[in-house]
Amino acid sequence: MPIAITGATGLLGTRLLEILAERHDSVILLSRPGGIPARERIVRYLRASGRPEEAIAGIAARLRTVVVELERPMLGLTQQRFQNLADELDEIWHVAASIDLNSDPQRLHLTNTVGTRRIIELADAGARKPMLHHVSTIGVAGRRPVGRIYEPDLDDSYGFTTRYEESKFLAEVAVREWSARTGRPAVVHRPSVLVTDARPHPHLPTHPLLTGLQLTRKLVNTLAMTGESRERLVVRIPGDPKALINMLPVDEAARLMVEVAGRPPESRVDTYHIVHPRDVQVSLIAEVFEELFEDVLPITWRFVPSAPQQPTPWETMVYQTMGTFMPFMSYRRRFDDLGLRRLGLTGDFTPPVDRDYLLRSFGSEQYTLSA
Repeated sequence: MPIAITGATGLLGTRLLEILAERHDSVILLSRPGGIPARERIVRYLRASGRPEEAIAGIAARLRTVVVELERPMLGLTQQRFQNLADELDEIWHVAASIDLNSDPQRLHLTNTVGTRRIIELADAGARKPMLHHVSTIGVAGRRPVGRIYEPDLDDSYGFTTRYEESKFLAEVAVREWSARTGRPAVVHRPSVLVTDARPHPHLPTHPLLTGLQLTRKLVNTLAMTGESRERLVVRIPGDPKALINMLPVDEAARLMVEVAGRPPESRVDTYHIVHPRDVQVSLIAEVFEELFEDVLPITWRFVPSAPQQPTPWETMVYQTMGTFMPFMSYRRRFDDLGLRRLGLTGDFTPPVDRDYLLRSFGSEQYTLSA
């Protein structure tokens, strides 16, 4: 069954591709122009992950690359090439997205919203009526701070914390509108924050939590140079220590998505929260950060109900650098995973994301500043 995938060289895409290539004879990589060819990047990832050469060769033999431009009509292809591509597909996985929360809003819109519409056009044009798998995000819940969020929910009345969330919301709306217009089924996968405890490697994709760690490292470096490193700093963070962030190992997310894809659709648009059954409290993340930097610059992250009226100079630096992430320090919402539970795909057997996992995930021996 010929399938196509976008975003195959990213954190989630690499894992998805590896599983999908074991189940399908032909996988087409819809890849952006320029840079290292997608097929070569996939091979590098597989080698860096320690896969046997025989397995790598088997996967590489199933791959074919089509260079596309997601934001352009017909993906930047000629009409004939676009139609030929559409007609040979039975399944499309749209994984590609810009996940930089601080990216230019126009770039986020083009990549995440317009790019999704172009992939919908590809699915719409195919003679074999390919199944569309759209990778969204739990971030489409926007600024809703508390309560249980269910899989059918798609509501913008709370607004959005970031333009990234808004762009992904609009992309999911486009998928639902297409399905309603054509009567075609689709599957929407909404993963939470995806993490990995694999040791960092130049040929392995990074993951979102490392962005936060790298920002913290910058702050610690700056503060250490001010001479404050002789005493413990207390930084007041506006937030709730019992606020929740859902994190899921990326390998588990890929496994769940492919398992879901193997089931027949139950409705017009099946939506699944690809989440961990147990949330992580932000206080645990703060404790891990404290431990990582203890030998460099002792810091205590103290949660307070609101931003102090007279922040210290280092608190001001923290607020300016980490401002995009601050709202997430107060959310107590939970994401219902009824779809996965009904299929028996999640539960107590799901790999835990605990203190030890987070320490491995951050790769402390490589990312902590040296004294």
